[in-house]
Formats: sequence, structure tokens, C-alpha cells
Amino acid sequence: MGMTWTKEQQQVIDLRNRNILVSAAAGSGKTAVLVERIKELVLDKKHPVDIDHLLVVTFTNAAAAQMKERVAKALEKALQENPSDVRLQQQAALVQNAQITTIDSFCLYVLRNHFHEIGLEPNFRIGDEGELKLLREDVMTGLFEQCYEEKHPGFLHLISCYGTSRSDAPVRDMIFKLYSYAQSYPWPKQWLREALSCYEIKTEQELEQAPFIEMTVEYGKQMVKGYLEQAEHYHELCQDVDGPYMYEEACEQDVELMEELLSCSTYQDFYEELEKCKFATLGRAKDYIGSPEKQEQVKTERKKLKDGIGKLKSDCFALTFQEILEQLTLVQPSAEALAEVTERFIDAFTERKQDKNLVDFSDLEHFALEILVEEETGKPTETAKEFQNAYEEIMIDEYQDSNYVQETILRAISREVVGQNNLFMVGDVKQSIYRFRLARPELFMEKFDTYETTDAPCQRIDLHKNFRSRDTVLAFTNDIFYQIMKRNLGGVDYTDEAALYCGADYPAGEKEDAFDSEILLTTTQELEEGTKQQISKQELEAKLIADRIRKMVGKEEVVDEETGEFRKVRYGDIVILLRSLSEWADLFAEVLNANGIPAHTVSRTGYFSTLEIRTVLNYLRILDNPRQDIPLAAVLKSPMAGLSDEQLARLRLLAEDKPYHQCVKMFLEAEEELTEKESTADEDMRAKLKRFSETYKKLRRQTMDIPMHELLQKVLKETGYARYASALPAGRQRLANLHMLSEKAIAYEKTSYRGLYHFIRYIDELQKYDVDFGEAELVGENEDAVNIMSIHKSKGLEFPVCFVSGMGKSFNKQDSRSKMILHPNLGVGLDIIEEDRRIKVPAFFKKVIARQTELESLGEELRVLYVAFTRAKEKLIITGCIKDEEMLQQIREIYCGSNRKALNFKERAEAKTFLEWILPAAAASGSWNKVSYVTPWSMLEDEAAHQITEHVSLRQRVQQAEEVSDTLYEKIKEQLSYQYPHPDAIHLVTKYSVSELKHRAMRELAAKEEEDVTPKFLEEVSTPYVPAFMEGKAEVNQGALRGTAMHRLMECYDFTKMPDCSDEFAENIKKQLTGLVQMGKVSEDMQKLIRIPSVELFLKSQLAPRMKAAAMRDDLFREKPFVMGNHEMEEEMVLIQGIIDVFWVEEDGIVLLDYKTDRVDSATRLRDMYKEQLDLYAEALERIFLLPVKEKYLYSFRLNQAIEV
Repeated sequence: MGMTWTKEQQQVIDLRNRNILVSAAAGSGKTAVLVERIKELVLDKKHPVDIDHLLVVTFTNAAAAQMKERVAKALEKALQENPSDVRLQQQAALVQNAQITTIDSFCLYVLRNHFHEIGLEPNFRIGDEGELKLLREDVMTGLFEQCYEEKHPGFLHLISCYGTSRSDAPVRDMIFKLYSYAQSYPWPKQWLREALSCYEIKTEQELEQAPFIEMTVEYGKQMVKGYLEQAEHYHELCQDVDGPYMYEEACEQDVELMEELLSCSTYQDFYEELEKCKFATLGRAKDYIGSPEKQEQVKTERKKLKDGIGKLKSDCFALTFQEILEQLTLVQPSAEALAEVTERFIDAFTERKQDKNLVDFSDLEHFALEILVEEETGKPTETAKEFQNAYEEIMIDEYQDSNYVQETILRAISREVVGQNNLFMVGDVKQSIYRFRLARPELFMEKFDTYETTDAPCQRIDLHKNFRSRDTVLAFTNDIFYQIMKRNLGGVDYTDEAALYCGADYPAGEKEDAFDSEILLTTTQELEEGTKQQISKQELEAKLIADRIRKMVGKEEVVDEETGEFRKVRYGDIVILLRSLSEWADLFAEVLNANGIPAHTVSRTGYFSTLEIRTVLNYLRILDNPRQDIPLAAVLKSPMAGLSDEQLARLRLLAEDKPYHQCVKMFLEAEEELTEKESTADEDMRAKLKRFSETYKKLRRQTMDIPMHELLQKVLKETGYARYASALPAGRQRLANLHMLSEKAIAYEKTSYRGLYHFIRYIDELQKYDVDFGEAELVGENEDAVNIMSIHKSKGLEFPVCFVSGMGKSFNKQDSRSKMILHPNLGVGLDIIEEDRRIKVPAFFKKVIARQTELESLGEELRVLYVAFTRAKEKLIITGCIKDEEMLQQIREIYCGSNRKALNFKERAEAKTFLEWILPAAAASGSWNKVSYVTPWSMLEDEAAHQITEHVSLRQRVQQAEEVSDTLYEKIKEQLSYQYPHPDAIHLVTKYSVSELKHRAMRELAAKEEEDVTPKFLEEVSTPYVPAFMEGKAEVNQGALRGTAMHRLMECYDFTKMPDCSDEFAENIKKQLTGLVQMGKVSEDMQKLIRIPSVELFLKSQLAPRMKAAAMRDDLFREKPFVMGNHEMEEEMVLIQGIIDVFWVEEDGIVLLDYKTDRVDSATRLRDMYKEQLDLYAEALERIFLLPVKEKYLYSFRLNQAIEV
């Protein structure tokens, strides 16, 4: 039986040949509808569309993969019903090639196919996040040095005004921020110029029409409306029977004052009215016998109104137009200098990325835009027209999170310009929560307002029904958001059209209120002063949640997703959603775990501060440079050396006037000079340091030779630190963190940086710029544990029981308080800095931008709250800490029974926490009965009672364990004490490459040579090392590249065409080499590295004619891989793998030859290094051909001689 669609959903599936905007409420099944539309387009009998002629753009890779999978299943199901349908078979096969992708992946697709149109190299790569930050910092440093050298006046003015006395870092940060913001626009430099337009206003007439003045007037009107409501409310209190009648006259005048202010329509009107605004003095009554509470309430509310009007005047209407113009003129030079330096940074950063053949995600969009749109005209290019013809329809999921660049790209490849509307956009502006990623929900709202809801070329369809949540969850959500979400704050009017309607069919619970939403509150106010310091608000709230979970799990019920029947609540059904994980998530998990509740969170911070990562990074630092005392002391204190605090101190006292690393060195060198008594006293420390020193020297010798991730693995293995970390508490987590560091080392090796020094710098810079990876994730999705996550991460997910917590936490208003504030429509806001007097004056224009930014941030917070509420399927519980119980009393008195349809703009705009929205809204909407206040003491008593119960049950379990039979005990003991009978085999490597064997032979040879000349511990090379990156050079191993080139030539050289006359060798080599380059078998870079004379000398050797003869017989074999088992190297068989350079078969056996380009000074040394390798090659050949290897040769291109082995 097919799915039953609602009327609106069916419209979304069926409508064609128009632009469609689907405003899909949370849980409305938009993904299912989108998949069905794709299926129907493909299966349409009249106008079928091939699936690879659709472009479907989603927000994340996971969403794209999930949608592709769902489309594939839908087509597969249709194919099962019609297995002989050839078209269906074709479409099912094409699914994997369908353009169901993210915008970044689509832009990458455009670049890969049209890179030549913008002069991009075809082998470009997407830069690693850390690498790009390092590169960006390097470019900024270079640019600043250049500006300082030029003594650029605008730049110097900028540094003087906005830098500090010791650093220009604040100006760097401003440029980085402005650069990132500009990148969200199609043409960043154009936006930068437009962002300064307000500073070019010179007349009062222009100023009056400026957007920021209009915004100020509108803000004033909205605030005064709220103040008028407030005045009317306390005026009504004066008119009550028991109200303060003596205040009535003054309060009535307050109402009239607000009405006069509300009639203002221009900035000048507000300025003049506020200048003459005077409040009357409250009347007095000696014989007042009315309600003292109402009297106090009137006085309190009136004081708030007077303060609010005073603030409105000082913040918004304190200056004349002339004073505002003067301020704009003062700030203009700084703003222009900032924009100019930012433009130069854009150019320099772009150039550096081009040099390294790097692109970032922002480049993907802008390069694609350059390919598809002409900047001067804004019209689609010829390439864009090709895409227009290719795609029958363009579908955009999560459209509310698009930005201007993405919008421009997708409209360029749509058929709008040729009069054929084929855009399909789906999203929900109420869930637009990516403002920090520069998403522009106004793009969605522009179409929401202009598209018709009836049949039209541009049509809007609203999906209201929610198929996720119970009606109780939806009713509560609607009650709250009717009150608080409006167009002027939140971006959309939450009316009946925007509300959620229940489409899910849940069975009713046994208790009528079992699934009612709850608001649980507590406070630290009632705790004694000493206890308050011990228990934070976060910890107390976590205890509140733990108490509620204890009462819920195993007792209350939810509907099982698979059976549709009721079952008991499990821990895995529960999620705790937080606005921010920082300072909350780890503490919540700790408190829940302490209360016997399994809980899991994935922190996005704290990785670099974990003990195991700090210890390993310190070890890497001293491997790179041992003259670093703090990392050295940290490593010596760690289990890698295991010194005690006393031993560390004794090392320090050896030479107080010298660095610590020299004290360590002195101790190791002083063994012979110590008396027997001293030697005995230091025996433990000496043994530890000797062991540490040996491991350290062994590892340090390898730092230049092996990749970073291999070095890291060797450090963990040789020091034993990986085993130690895994044995600590939370060992699995620590081990996962160490493995994650190895993964990051592998990722680092793919960047343009190389070596240990650069890796340490890379990590240091990541820490400096807060690129934290978060601790490695361990808990799987199916583990029965309470999940703690951010609201942002929960988007698109659903949970049976949802705690929305931390609702008493203050909003983050950092964006509106920084030195520079940016706004998409208003531009750049800066403070006025009087350079001579070093005085900072808040500029009016910046204040307007700050206020507008704050309002937009509050709108985002409202949408975040909506996302949180709509994650709950069956039970929604809101928790938070409040100031005190009196706050609840005040809210109840003001809002309960007020029958208000919505909180006014002033009440919503002045909120500092989510609870300041939720509690008044709950009271005004009649949901106050869902509010519960839990005293801290009752909560702590419940926790203590639970611990006592747990202690009793633990004692019972211990008693049960003691009653276990001896037979069972012996069996368990036998299993737990089992030891592997072949312990030596644990350390065996199961497969060796021949190269590894060569390196092992080289190390043994080096060790033999160095027996008498062992380098002293921590001794540094005297020649100063200048890293190549400081010289602007890429680090390249030319010897390795030349070796590869020579091997490639010898592999491809055609010996059948080798001349008989040696005078012709050089010309023949050049001719063959040119041909190989033309065929693409040898690159031009390789060609430059090949030494023709060396190859010529080889052809003159005794071996070349024999190779020619073998080639003529087809008995010459080159670059042949093999794998064989070997028992001689270890007790158990290991596999040996390798590639043989060349061998040939003669009548009486095989001749084996290996080419070498090593820098050696004698044939004997080369023979010693490679004898084992050639013996293994010979063994492999004898096993394969059943012929003896009669001769083995090395040919050294360095020595130009054949060496028989």
C-alpha cells in the first residue's frame, strides 16, 4: 500500500513548469516529499526526466548521501513492481551518477570540468583547514611588513587607532573578519566598497533617507509601543479597587506621553519629543489602605519605563543630524584604510594560494561563479547556458540557509533568464540557525512574501502538518511561539499559517497528562553561601535533570518505533539539548554518570588540553629541539621517563645558573665522577634517564627519514606511552585521542608543509587560532546512554524524550560589542578614535549597527529555540536556573490571565535569556501549570536517598558474589589468567617490504660504525638550520626524485633499439627519452633530472649487451613484483614483498640486476647495504622459475660501475 499524502504534499509532488517555494514546517516530511517528486519526475509518462538531468542541492554531505540512497530505494521498489521496464532499469543504474550533492561539491564539479576558462591549474587541491589558517597568517604577516616598510599613511593610522601599544593583532583580526564576511557575497571587493557608502553621506537630506536612520526610527516606534502597553498596565492597576489611586493622574500623563511619542514619524520628531519629555511626580495619600503589593508594582514598573525612555533617548536620539555627519566624517578615513588593506590581503592571499595550487571552500564558490556569471553585466556565461540546457529542474533543500553567492550561482544555471521557471526550493525560515556561517534567511523571506499561494509561475506551498511529534508537544510549542516569534524579531510571523498541526497518530497514554510538556526550574539562591560556592548553576541544573531521568527511566512509557506499542523509557531515548556545549556538556555528563545514569557527549573542544595529547606533543617538541626546558621537564615527569618531583628538583640543583637541559646532560655525563654513595643514591634516577636517553636518541635519528605519522606511532610504541594511556581511567577515550593525533598527522602530510618542525608549528598555530578537533567520539548511536548535544547538531534529528536545558544562560552578545561590527545592509561600524588624545567615542552609526546586529542575533536565538522544541517526539522538558522564586511571582502577576495574544516587541527585545521569553509566554498562553519550581534542598535530599538505596543494592550484589561456587571461581580465574603460549610472536611483523629490510640493514651497519662514537644525549648540531619555508622554498628531496627518474627511464628504455656503436649511445638515449615524454611515460620534470652521461656509461658496461640479447629473445623482465613466505627471519612465517628492477634468463640460469642511485663512496658499502635484499630477490626468482640465479649485480649510477654481489 502506497503512502497517503496530504493535499499540500501532493501539490508539491505534482506541480510542474514553475518556480516553487515549499515552506515546510518541522517534521512535515519534506525529505520524503522531495524524494517522491524526484521519483515522479523520472517516471512521468508524458514528460519523463532522466535522473542525471536533475540537480539536487542539499546542505551537508550526509544529507546528500541519505537522499541519494532514498531515491535509489524508491526507484528499486518501482523496478521490483515492473522488472521489465527498460527505462526504469536505466534510471536505477544512473542514480549513482545523479547530481544529488552539496553546493560545494557542485562547484567543485564545475571547476573540474571548466578550470581552463579561468586559468586554474587542473591539479588544484582543496586546502586543509589548519594549513589554510597558517597560510593566511603568513600572508597577513607579509602584508603588514610591506605596509610598515611603505609607511602607508592609512595603514599607520589604522594601527595607531585600533591596535594596542604592543601589538597590531586587533587590526589583523579586523581584517580577517572583514575578509571572511565579504566572501559570503558574490563579488567581495564590490561589497567592500558598498559597505562604506554610509560614510559618504554629506547632507542632512541624504542622512534622513539613510537606511540606518530609518531603522532607528522604526526601532523607536516599536519600543514606544511596548512602553505604552506598560504604562497602560500600571495605569489600570491604579484604577483597581485596591490600587494606588493617588498615582492615577501621573500614570495617565505617562500614557499620554507615550501616545505623543508614538505619533513621531521621523528622527527629528523623536529628537524633539524626547528633549521635552518630562514625567510627572507621583501623588501621595496619607490614608492609603489599598494593596501595598500593587503600590510597589506600579512604582517598579514606572521606574523601568522612565529608565527605558532615558536609554532610548541616549542610545538612539541624543545627537542632531549635524553631529551624526561630523562623526561619519571622522570615522571615514579609518573605514577606507581598513577596506583598502583588506583588498590588498584578498589579492595577496589569492596569489599565495595560486602559487601553492590551493583552493578553499570559499574559492570553490567564487571560481564557479566566475565561470558561470559575467561580473560586469551579471548575466550567465555560455558555460552557464550549457548547464541550463543540462538540468530540467534545480532543487534546493534547506533553502533558508543559502547565501548570496549560492543564490547567484544556482539562478545563473536555472532557466529563469529564458522565461522557463524550473527552480524548486524547500526549507523553513523558522529553522534558519546558521547566521554565524553567514546564511541569509532574507532570501527565503523575499520569495515567501512575493510568491503566490494559488496557481502561478512562482508559487508557494506551505506544509503545516507535523508527522513527528505528539499533539501535546505541538500544542505547547505553538502556545509559546504564538507569543514570542514575530516578523520584527525572528524573521517570520508565527500565526495560524505558520503553526504546527498534528499529523502523527500516537496512542493515548494511561494518564491524561503523561505526555504534557514540563518546565523545571531551580535556583542556587536558597543554598547557604558555602554550598553556593561548591555547586554551580550548571551542576545544580544537571542534578535537577538527573532526578527527573531517574523518575522516568523504567517507569514512564514511550511508543516503540518498530512495534508501535508502548514500552518503558530507556536512557537511549533521551537527549539533552544545550545552546552551547562549552562549560556545560562535560559537567552534565559527569553529574549524570555520578548519579548512575550513562551519558555521552562529544565535546568540540579540549582535545589539545588532554593529558595524553599534551605529553606526546611535548615529546615531539624535544625531538625537534631538545633545548626546550619546559617540554623537557614535562616529559621527564611523565611516564615516558617517570622521574619524581624530588628527582626533577635534584637535576635542577646540579647547576642553578644553567638551562635545565644542560643539567640533564651533566648528570648523564658525570657517572664516573660520582662516589659510590652518591651513585647508589642516584641509581633509580640514573636507570630511568639512561633508558629514556636510549629511546630518545634512537627516535631522534629517525626524525628526518620517516613520515610524521610513522614517527608518531614509533614514539607511542617505543616509549610505551600508548599502553600506559590505555590503562588510565577513561583509557579507551585517551587511546582514541592518540589515534586521532595520528590521523591528523596523516592529514598534515597531505598539506604543503613537511617534517617534524612544521608539524609542531602547525599544531601550535591550530591551538592559537582555536582550531580544536574535539575529543574523539567513542559512544555508538545504538548505545543505551543519554545523549548530550548542541541544538545545532540536533537539527534534522528526533528523540522520544527531549530535555531543552541551560535556558537560564545569558545570550551571547559578543558580536554586537566588538571593535568592528559588520552588517549585510549597513556595512562597517567602527568607533571614533581621537588619535591625538587617545580617546574612544562610541559612534552613532556603530551603535545602530550594534543594535541591529543584536536584534538579528535575538531572532536567531528564537529560531534556535524553535529547532530545539521541535526535536521532541513524545515528551518535551525545559529546564533552567532562575534568579529566585520571586521572579516567578512577578511573571505570574503580570502575565497570568492577561489574555495577551503576544508579548510586545520591547519585552522580547529586552530578554537576556530564553526563560525571559518562555516563562512570560507560558503564563500569557495559559500554560503556567506546566511550570514546576524544585528547591535545591529537596533535590539534594532525593539524590542522597538514591545513593543510600544504591549502596544497599551494591552490598547485596557483593554478598551474592561471595556465594559463588569454588568450581565457577576456579574456571573464571583460569580464563582471566590465561597467557598466550608464544609471547615472542606478539612482536612479529607479518609482512616486510624489501625496503624495510634495507633500512634495517642500514641501521645495523650504522650502529656498528658508531659503537665508538655515540653522540652525547641532547647534543645539538652546531650548524644553524634555516627552515626552507623561511627562505620561500619548498622542501623537496632531489635525490629521491632523481632516483625515481633514473629507474623510470631504465624501466622504459627499449634495449632492442640499443645501437651497436657506443658513439651513438648518447643520441639514442636522448631520442628515446623524448619519445617517452611525448607518450606521457616520463614527465618533463623527470626528464630534467635524468643524467644522460650516467646512462651512457651503463650502456657501455658488460651488462647492457647481455640485456639487449635477452630483450631480443623476450627474456628480459623489468619491474616485477613478488610476495613470498619466509621462515628464516623469524620463528614464524612472515611475508616478504618487493619489486625487482630487472632480470633476464640465459641458458644456464638467471641474471639479477638492481639499479641504485644512493650517495655512497665505495662499492663495498653498497654491497653490504643491499646484500640481504638481493638474496631475497634471488630466492623469490628461484621459487618462481625453478632456475638458479647464477649472478647478482648492483649497478651504481653514483659510482658508474657494476658491483657483483
